[in-house]
Amino acid sequence: MKVGLIGFPMSGKSTLFRVAAGPSAKGSVASVPVPDPRFDRIVAQVKPKKITPATVVLHDDLEDAQTSSGKMFSQRFLDAARKMELLLLVIRAFDSETVPYHATVDPIRDLQCLEDEIVLTDLQIVENRLERLHKSPNAKGPGSQDYLDRIVLENFKAALEEGKPIRNLELDEDMESVVRNYQFLSAKPVVVAFNVGEDDVGQPPAIIAEAIRRYESAGTAAFAVSAEVEEEVSQLDPDDQSEFLKSLGLVEPASAKLIRAVYDAMGLITFFTAGENETKAWSLRRGSSALQAAAAIHSDIAKGFIRAEVVHYLDYDASGSLDKAYHDGKMNLVGKDHVIEDGDLIHIRNKS
Repeated sequence: MKVGLIGFPMSGKSTLFRVAAGPSAKGSVASVPVPDPRFDRIVAQVKPKKITPATVVLHDDLEDAQTSSGKMFSQRFLDAARKMELLLLVIRAFDSETVPYHATVDPIRDLQCLEDEIVLTDLQIVENRLERLHKSPNAKGPGSQDYLDRIVLENFKAALEEGKPIRNLELDEDMESVVRNYQFLSAKPVVVAFNVGEDDVGQPPAIIAEAIRRYESAGTAAFAVSAEVEEEVSQLDPDDQSEFLKSLGLVEPASAKLIRAVYDAMGLITFFTAGENETKAWSLRRGSSALQAAAAIHSDIAKGFIRAEVVHYLDYDASGSLDKAYHDGKMNLVGKDHVIEDGDLIHIRNKS
């Protein structure tokens, strides 16, 4: 799961990257564990030789949005952004005399600039493709890919011209296939991080709070964070971090909030495999089947799938161990079409 950080120069996105990636991260790409107390509980009980948490990969190697005349996004930026599975928009909401872009702090304006450019970039792709399709005889009648592209892209064009990102549309299977083919930026899930100053850590300004509510009501995760303060916190001894966060009115570090927001925005759940050799947390698309969970573990396991033994975490936790949960009758034997729930512990029975 690749997450690209996007922002204007000196928006604080590299500071936020360092906070989320942790002190051991090297370079501008980092695989970051997804914080999950359930996994920690399972590991503590099983005591495996190897532990593997679920992760997301953060990328701070995308170019900054341009601040000079010309296109806001370079071709190099676009090529990199299209490879991302989620875009994390980092918006400056703190005063700084060293920031050359925009003399005044205006996070709503900056966010709208990024959103508008993302939509316009997709609109240009759609218009260029439609111009070619209108000359294609295959696009005039049903039964061809050109025809399907034309119908779908005309729908996208109408929405994009109104400033609506593709991610806000109800997409059917045909639309989803076209989105995958063209890698539209506005179709990718988005998380918005307003990077506020130290004075606004515990209580973001009203304009930021309202923007967060507006985005969340539209199904897009948004939150306020002070990357500079969080970086200072991360350098404290672990025992002192929680107390310092409480003094700022915070209940958890920004790294946990950011990674969880990204994970949720990507529509992911976590299931677990618990063994003495290795205990692992696996990422899976919400609504996936037991067969798809098996495929996430290994394609050969999916090919030989017979049944899945499933114990939900709450039943596991109540019993105290996996063996005890089995003994208590909390294990369900399910088929390949069974929908996996967030927190399931799974063992796949397969032909071997």
